[in-house]
Amino acid sequence: MKYTVAVLRFGFSALMLIAVTRSFVYDATHGGDIWPWDWFGYFTNQNNLAAGFVLTLAAVALLTGRRLRWLEYARGAVATYLFIVGSVYWTLLAPLGPPEIVWTNAIVHGVMPAYVLLDWLLIGDRAPLRYSKVWVIFPYAVVWLGVTLTRGATDHWVPYPFLDPASGYGSVALYCAAIVVIAIVVAYAFWAASRTSGILLRRSTNRVVAEATRDHRGDDRLAA
Repeated sequence: MKYTVAVLRFGFSALMLIAVTRSFVYDATHGGDIWPWDWFGYFTNQNNLAAGFVLTLAAVALLTGRRLRWLEYARGAVATYLFIVGSVYWTLLAPLGPPEIVWTNAIVHGVMPAYVLLDWLLIGDRAPLRYSKVWVIFPYAVVWLGVTLTRGATDHWVPYPFLDPASGYGSVALYCAAIVVIAIVVAYAFWAASRTSGILLRRSTNRVVAEATRDHRGDDRLAA
């Protein structure tokens, strides 16, 4: 079973990379903005690439019988981010008009968020995440938001229209506050889900790397 799970993780990571590459090539050949500071400034692009990286490492760790605690937290964080990517797109951005590349859009806004969610909920090769460490989702998100808002106020580039200062900082603040609340709720839900053993690969007993033994044993007991 672990080989099937590893193949799925490798496969979806490759699918994401193909979709993102296709998007970049399309923009490059149709006069789109491919300046790296802009193109990689999208939360969607960054987190799909992060998800592919994390899933690949998780597949390798599974095949080699190693549990990396930081990787388990990274999986929880990426699952949170991609859930937000999918939710924000389908509620705020999809109604604005059809995408230029339907296939790529479906992968990065639908397939990848769904797969990462299912991977986290159904595959139990992770110990419970400590609620006291739910803060790990915030540093990256705060930096991304800070850079984005700064750019919107200075060079007037924003990746998403609801973050455009031209619509008023009150509106931007409201959207940001709503997304922060959603992120907190979703993160706690994913942290709670880590206490289930999963349907596949129920509760790994592989040796843990890079965390004190007493810490990971305490985490394992949370699901007992």
